[in-house]
Amino acid sequence: THDVERIERLITDYSQMLKDEVALSTEQMNKIDLKSIVRSVVDDFNNIYIQKRGIKVDLKLDKSISNYNIFGIENRIEQILANLLDNAISFSEDNKKVIVEIEKSKNDKVILRVLDQGLGFKEKKLNKIFDRFYSNRPDKFGEHSGLGLNIVKNLVEIHEGKIFASNRENNNGAKIEINFPSA
Repeated sequence: THDVERIERLITDYSQMLKDEVALSTEQMNKIDLKSIVRSVVDDFNNIYIQKRGIKVDLKLDKSISNYNIFGIENRIEQILANLLDNAISFSEDNKKVIVEIEKSKNDKVILRVLDQGLGFKEKKLNKIFDRFYSNRPDKFGEHSGLGLNIVKNLVEIHEGKIFASNRENNNGAKIEINFPSA
């Protein structure tokens, strides 16, 4: 029955993903400030996970920069960050920190990073983690469909961005970085 439940969950997740892809085709890109969206999602996650597991999500940004404008779909940007935070928190032990950083690069990109204090990635080819249905979680992390990071990658590409995964220095967790074109 365990395998049947997993297959049913995969079918449900895949079905939802297909519905989301169809909905995306009708949504309009607008000039949006990434900072305000990120701040809202971070606040939502802190309201849940500080009390539940003692995990705090810290937002770090350069306060001298007034906006971090990109062209995008607001609810899809929220979905990107929520998926990344959900992943980071699921790999974090209680009472740890997850850091979200936003910055502007010299080549006019808006960079969003999510850094956790978990185990990091053990894969040699980190692009594999963005493949559909890929999941390499230890049993203690529960069952997952392997669609979360694939959905994130697809949404980032729709926003003409690029996504990268790496391990933090000294095996101190994982880092996901997204580069969006500035608006």
